[in-house]
Amino acid sequence: MKSRESMVQLRRFDVDEKQQKVADIEVMIQDFSQMVVDLDRQIEVEQERAGVTDVNHYAYPTFAMAAIQRRDNLSASIEDLGDKLDAAREDEEVAQ
Repeated sequence: MKSRESMVQLRRFDVDEKQQKVADIEVMIQDFSQMVVDLDRQIEVEQERAGVTDVNHYAYPTFAMAAIQRRDNLSASIEDLGDKLDAAREDEEVAQ
Protein backbone atom coordinates (compact mmCIF):
# COMPACT_ATOMS: atom_id res chain seq x y z
CA MET A 1 0.00 0.00 0.00
CA LYS A 2 2.86 2.33 0.77
CA SER A 3 4.29 2.07 -2.75
CA ARG A 4 0.88 2.94 -4.20
CA GLU A 5 0.74 6.06 -2.03
CA SER A 6 4.23 6.97 -3.17
CA MET A 7 3.22 6.58 -6.80
CA VAL A 8 0.13 8.75 -6.27
CA GLN A 9 2.22 11.42 -4.55
CA LEU A 10 4.80 11.30 -7.33
CA ARG A 11 2.12 11.65 -9.99
CA ARG A 12 0.46 14.50 -8.09
CA PHE A 13 3.83 16.23 -7.77
CA ASP A 14 4.45 15.80 -11.50
CA VAL A 15 1.04 17.29 -12.37
CA ASP A 16 1.57 20.20 -9.95
CA GLU A 17 4.99 20.87 -11.42
CA LYS A 18 3.64 20.96 -14.97
CA GLN A 19 0.75 23.23 -13.93
CA GLN A 20 3.23 25.59 -12.30
CA LYS A 21 5.33 25.63 -15.47
CA VAL A 22 2.27 26.60 -17.54
CA ALA A 23 1.38 29.34 -15.05
CA ASP A 24 4.96 30.67 -15.05
CA ILE A 25 5.06 30.87 -18.84
CA GLU A 26 1.68 32.63 -18.93
CA VAL A 27 2.93 35.22 -16.43
CA MET A 28 6.09 35.78 -18.47
CA ILE A 29 4.03 36.32 -21.63
CA GLN A 30 1.82 38.84 -19.82
CA ASP A 31 4.84 40.66 -18.39
CA PHE A 32 6.60 40.80 -21.75
CA SER A 33 3.41 42.00 -23.46
CA GLN A 34 3.09 44.82 -20.94
CA MET A 35 6.74 45.75 -21.54
CA VAL A 36 6.04 45.92 -25.28
CA VAL A 37 3.11 48.28 -24.66
CA ASP A 38 5.28 50.45 -22.40
CA LEU A 39 8.08 50.55 -24.97
CA ASP A 40 5.63 51.52 -27.72
CA ARG A 41 4.50 54.41 -25.55
CA GLN A 42 8.09 55.47 -24.83
CA ILE A 43 9.00 55.30 -28.52
CA GLU A 44 6.01 57.45 -29.42
CA VAL A 45 6.88 60.04 -26.75
CA GLU A 46 10.51 60.15 -27.86
CA GLN A 47 9.52 60.58 -31.52
CA GLU A 48 7.18 63.43 -30.61
CA ARG A 49 9.86 65.06 -28.47
CA ALA A 50 12.44 64.86 -31.27
CA GLY A 51 9.97 65.68 -34.03
CA VAL A 52 11.35 62.83 -36.14
CA THR A 53 9.41 59.66 -36.93
CA ASP A 54 11.54 58.31 -39.80
CA VAL A 55 13.81 55.60 -38.39
CA ASN A 56 16.30 56.19 -41.21
CA HIS A 57 16.58 59.93 -40.55
CA TYR A 58 19.98 61.03 -39.23
CA ALA A 59 18.37 62.84 -36.30
CA TYR A 60 16.22 59.92 -35.18
CA PRO A 61 16.63 59.53 -31.41
CA THR A 62 19.09 56.87 -30.28
CA PHE A 63 16.86 56.00 -27.33
CA ALA A 64 13.95 55.29 -29.69
CA MET A 65 16.17 53.06 -31.84
CA ALA A 66 17.26 51.09 -28.78
CA ALA A 67 13.66 50.85 -27.56
CA ILE A 68 12.54 49.56 -30.96
CA GLN A 69 15.22 46.88 -30.87
CA ARG A 70 14.24 45.88 -27.36
CA ARG A 71 10.55 45.80 -28.32
CA ASP A 72 11.32 43.59 -31.30
CA ASN A 73 13.37 41.25 -29.10
CA LEU A 74 10.53 41.04 -26.59
CA SER A 75 8.05 40.30 -29.37
CA ALA A 76 10.26 37.46 -30.59
CA SER A 77 10.50 36.15 -27.04
CA ILE A 78 6.71 36.26 -26.72
CA GLU A 79 6.38 34.14 -29.86
CA ASP A 80 8.94 31.67 -28.53
CA LEU A 81 7.17 31.51 -25.17
CA GLY A 82 3.89 30.88 -26.99
CA ASP A 83 5.42 27.77 -28.54
CA LYS A 84 6.78 26.69 -25.16
CA LEU A 85 3.37 27.31 -23.59
CA ASP A 86 1.70 25.03 -26.14
CA ALA A 87 4.24 22.30 -25.39
CA ALA A 88 3.85 22.77 -21.63
CA ARG A 89 0.06 22.53 -21.91
CA GLU A 90 0.40 19.29 -23.86
CA ASP A 91 2.74 17.92 -21.18
CA GLU A 92 0.24 18.98 -18.53
CA GLU A 93 -2.61 17.19 -20.30
CA VAL A 94 -0.55 14.02 -20.65
CA ALA A 95 0.40 14.12 -16.97
CA GLN A 96 -3.23 14.33 -15.87
